[in-house]
Amino acid sequence: MLRSVTTRIYPGLLCLLAVGMTTSVFLTNLVWVLLLANWVAEWDWGARLKALRSSRLLQAFLVLMGIHLLWLAGTADLAYGLYDIQKKLPLAAIPLVVLTSRPLARRELLCVAAAHGGTLLVLSVIGVVRLLTIPGLPYRELVPYISHIRLGLNICLFIGAAAALLFRCRRRWVWAAGAGAALWMLFFLYLLRAYTAFAVLFVSAAVLLICRGRRLPAPLRLGLPALFAAAVAAVALLFLHYRHDYYTLPTAAALPTATANGNPYTHGTDGLIENGAVVSQCVCEEELRQQWPRYSRVPIDSLTPVGYPVLPALVRYLNAIGATKDSAGLTRLAPADVAAIEQGVANPVYLSPGPRRLFYVLFFEQESRRCHGSVSNFSMLQRYELWEAGFRLFLRRPFFGAGTGDVPRELDAELAADGSPLAGSGLHTHSQYLNFLLAFGLTGFLLIAAAFARALRRRPCSGLFIFFLCITLVSFLTEDTLETLAGITFVAFGFALLAPRGESAAG
Repeated sequence: MLRSVTTRIYPGLLCLLAVGMTTSVFLTNLVWVLLLANWVAEWDWGARLKALRSSRLLQAFLVLMGIHLLWLAGTADLAYGLYDIQKKLPLAAIPLVVLTSRPLARRELLCVAAAHGGTLLVLSVIGVVRLLTIPGLPYRELVPYISHIRLGLNICLFIGAAAALLFRCRRRWVWAAGAGAALWMLFFLYLLRAYTAFAVLFVSAAVLLICRGRRLPAPLRLGLPALFAAAVAAVALLFLHYRHDYYTLPTAAALPTATANGNPYTHGTDGLIENGAVVSQCVCEEELRQQWPRYSRVPIDSLTPVGYPVLPALVRYLNAIGATKDSAGLTRLAPADVAAIEQGVANPVYLSPGPRRLFYVLFFEQESRRCHGSVSNFSMLQRYELWEAGFRLFLRRPFFGAGTGDVPRELDAELAADGSPLAGSGLHTHSQYLNFLLAFGLTGFLLIAAAFARALRRRPCSGLFIFFLCITLVSFLTEDTLETLAGITFVAFGFALLAPRGESAAG
C-alpha cells in the first residue's frame, strides 16, 4: 500500500519541482526533500542498488559531489565549504531519486513539461504587467522570483521543447499554440534584455543542427545553415555600423571657450567618447546648476533610483543628443527627456531595448574602463576583471586548487591586492569552469569531466537533450550556474529527466 501511494505521488512532486525551480527557493527546497523522503519510503532497495550500479550518469553526479567532499581536506574555510556542499545537495538528491525510479510515462512527462512551460508563461505575463504598471522598473526585476539569467536559461529550454513538439506533431492547433508560445517567449527575452540567453539559444541551436542536420528535410537542411550564417553576418555588420557611429568624432575644430551667456566652458581631458562626441567637452556646470531647477524638481546633486547621480546623467544625455552642456542645451530637452534623466537614463539610446542599445552599453563600458579604470555596475567588464583575477589564482595552484569553500575568500583577497573596486563585493568568478578549476585544480576538473563524458559516451541522445546539454555547457562559460539553487535545480532536473536512460531503473 505504501509503495503504491509513493509511486502515485512521485510524478506530482516532479511537477511541483518544475514549478518551484523558477518561482520559489522555499518550494524548491521543500520538494526535493519530499522527493527524497518519498524515495526512501519505497523499500525495494535491491532494485535501487542495481540501478545505482548501472547508471553512469548518476555515478557522474555522485563523483561531482564526492570531489566536493574530498576537497574539503584542503580548505581553510570549513564553514563555507560545508555550506557550499549543503547548497549543492540537489545535485545528488534529484538524480538519485529520478535515475533509480521508474521512467515517467509519456503522459506524466508531458505533465511535468506543461508545469514547467505553464509557469514560465505565467511569469512572462507577470513580467509584462509589471513593466507596464511600474515606472522605471529595472529589467532585472521584471520577474522578482528568479535571476533573469537563470530565467533566460529556462526559457531557452522551453523554446527547445516547443520546437521539438512542432517537429513531432502535425496537428494544426498544436503547431499554432507551440509556435505562438515560442515566439512570445522570444519577445519576452527581448523585454528582459537577456542577451546572454539569446547567445546561448543561438549556439545551442547551431550545435543541434550540426548533430542532427542530416535528419531534417532537404529544404531545412539547406536553409537553416544559411539562416545561421546570415544571422552571424547581420550581427557583425550591426557591430561595425554602430561602432562607427559611436566612435566617429566630428572634424577637429577650435572648441568654444564660453557659452552664449558669456560663462566659461570646461573641456575635460579624459577623452571619454559617447555617441560620436567627447562627453567632457563644452560643459558649463554653473549654468546647468542654475537652470536645472526650472525643468525638474529632482536636485541635481541627488541620486537617481538606479544609484546614478543626476548631474553626470544630465551631461551624458545632452552629449548624446548633440547639445552643449549649458543652459542652451537644456532648452533642447523635452519633458520625456527630463523624466528619463530623473530615472538615471544617461543616453536616449537606452530607452529602446535592441541591438543598438546593447552595443552602445558595451562601448560605454569599454570607454569607462579605458578612461577611468571603472568596472563597477558594468556586467561585462566585471566579468573580465573577475576572470583575470581568477586565472591568476589558478596559475598559483593549477593541479589541486584551493579546496571546497576557499574560492570566494581567495578571489576577494586577489581583487583587493589588485586594487579592484570589486573587492568586497562578494561576486563569484562568473564562470563555472573557472570556479571548478580554482576549487579543484586540473585534477578535480578532469575527474568531473571524465565522469560525465563516460556517462554520455555512445549513448543515443534525443535532440532536446543535446539542446539542453548545450544550454548548460555554454552557460558555464560566462555564468557560475551551479552557485545558485535555481541553476543547480535546472541542471540536475534537466539531466535527470532528459538524459538517455539505457539502464534499468527500479520499478
